[in-house]
Amino acid sequence: MDVLAFPYGGQAQIMQRQIWPFRKPLRLVSRGPVWEARPSAMLMWEGVVALNRAGVQIINNEMVPPRVMRAAGYRQIMTPATTALVDLRGTYGDWLAAMTAKWRNALRRAEYAGMTVDVSAFLRSHHKWILDADSAQQSDRGYRALPAELTQSYAVMNQDATTVVTASDGDTPIAAMIFLRHGNAATYHIGWTSAKGREVCAHNLCLSTAMDVLADEGVAAIDLGLLDTQNAPGLARFKLGSGAKPVELGGTWLSLPWWRPRPLA
Repeated sequence: MDVLAFPYGGQAQIMQRQIWPFRKPLRLVSRGPVWEARPSAMLMWEGVVALNRAGVQIINNEMVPPRVMRAAGYRQIMTPATTALVDLRGTYGDWLAAMTAKWRNALRRAEYAGMTVDVSAFLRSHHKWILDADSAQQSDRGYRALPAELTQSYAVMNQDATTVVTASDGDTPIAAMIFLRHGNAATYHIGWTSAKGREVCAHNLCLSTAMDVLADEGVAAIDLGLLDTQNAPGLARFKLGSGAKPVELGGTWLSLPWWRPRPLA
């Protein structure tokens, strides 16, 4: 993973993956580029043009307007997705009020189930079991996520920027969540739960604990990931039930050699 920094404060993380049948690795920016403060359209254009010249073929756009993307040499290939964003800037009472009644009841059940909850930074020697469990879960459910190596590399490159919340029944882990922190925000990265964890609503307790811990660390929002009401309606209900709000992103954009950047009108 490379980080391309722009002259006026913005940046983008570039991932590189080998995908069949392409001979060269695919260079991708997911949920970027980003700036701390929203810049002018011209500065956005300069940033996206820099990504184009760096060989980035696909951008899952975060905040750049369509006209800027087109002028920078990209064309939209997928309509905008919607993500779930939890606002942590209020009080605990505000968070509870934003939750649905069903989600709050599940949280109360989890709190009285006698679980222990541990919060720590990601350590490969201690938390590799979560990556293994997530990999098995992907195989069982027939989907693919980002490779486990990404989690390990992120933890090495960004020390103390990972938060792992583990719920246990006695000495046995029954649920876990991993969050990646970046600036004043965090992203829900991986989640796993056992049958026992589902029975006692352990993920409700894990997420509520993460909200409390991350807010104390200055995190203003948690991105719980994309909402897919068609293929994963239960997960979408869980995310929205936690008080998260749906936020539309900027779509997926592709660059090909004959689509050259042009001046921004």
